[in-house]
Amino acid sequence: MIHRRLQKLNFYFEFFEKDSIFPFYESVNNNTNGEISVNQSTEEIGRFKNRVSIVNFIPPYLDLKINKKNTPFRSFQIKPRIGFIIDLSRFTSADNYLKLQLGSRKRKTILAGARKLETCFDINYKIYYGEISESEYEFLFSHFERMIKMRFEQRKQEHVGYKRWDLYKDNVYNLILKKRASLFVIYDKKKPIVIDLNYHFDNILDSAMSSYDIDYSKFGLGNIALLKQLEWCFENNYKRVDMRWGEVPYKRLWCNVIEDYKCEVVYNKNIPTDMLLALAISKFVNVKKILEDRKMLPLKLKFLSKGMKKNQPTEAMDTGPVYRIEDLTELPSKDILKPIDIREKEFQFLRSPIYNYQHFHGEHSSDINIYSVNNENMSYIIEGKSKLKTLTYNLDL
Repeated sequence: MIHRRLQKLNFYFEFFEKDSIFPFYESVNNNTNGEISVNQSTEEIGRFKNRVSIVNFIPPYLDLKINKKNTPFRSFQIKPRIGFIIDLSRFTSADNYLKLQLGSRKRKTILAGARKLETCFDINYKIYYGEISESEYEFLFSHFERMIKMRFEQRKQEHVGYKRWDLYKDNVYNLILKKRASLFVIYDKKKPIVIDLNYHFDNILDSAMSSYDIDYSKFGLGNIALLKQLEWCFENNYKRVDMRWGEVPYKRLWCNVIEDYKCEVVYNKNIPTDMLLALAISKFVNVKKILEDRKMLPLKLKFLSKGMKKNQPTEAMDTGPVYRIEDLTELPSKDILKPIDIREKEFQFLRSPIYNYQHFHGEHSSDINIYSVNNENMSYIIEGKSKLKTLTYNLDL
């Protein structure tokens, strides 16, 4: 059977996430700086000799050289999908990039969001790169997983990273120590509210996976996190930020380069049928891509389509319980009020509306008192530095 002679491989996962190169490649050339990385893999090539290997997700800025002298492998190259890249080489700073790529209005919005976040909370930024304790790593990965789960439950979607979560957790710690990976974190005091997983190679930052605390969504945390990481990239002479494949609006906003990701169909030249099979696959994918680009594809062909899906419309989000916030002229009697702490788990449902209130009024957490009203079900009072509000949940909806 033909499918038994095929194997799909993901160069991106192998190279960035496992710090490894498939053994039929002799070297990897970073064409942004001319640096060549010689393959140090000790894996035997036996499992590849009698198979046609479809090596997907090869970034456009990396050129792979097959070891033709010592192995029988050859390849056909195709370009089945696009990738989104931030090219920093022509810019002087993150602010300069924002001005020229995003425009002055969007730049002001992002910078204002960062200032508002820092006004309302005790914010600090940290990147774990080259050093992290095991306890801190476990703490962050636990929060990382929880934030992803909550965010995608809200969106009613499945996060593809969950299928490989154990691999991430097992590998990233050592890659951080080797400076091949990093965790970028935004803290509210000691609580992580943004965690981004990145991989590193030479002057390239690979933006692999990110999530944030959905209670802070009003503040535009994704844009703030990317801004801060671009600042780090300029400080450390990085030239590219790879935001990978898969088209979503924020990539179109931030990225100034859209290039074709490569795919190589690798075969054993000593097996004529494998060469013919590899050639047929490359021709098929090229024709399929032409038809897709011209919107002429008559059928939804699934062959080799893993990782090539078009973005589906986002389903309507579950916005949670309905509540209203109204002005209050004076604080009721203390006898019917009970101070509460929204950091406690039983009151976590209040965090999003309280943080939204802070975003609107620019109030710092330390200047706010929250009370439950004893004689009213699901009714609360927000006592800010300059504002007094009631927060009431509608139990009928």
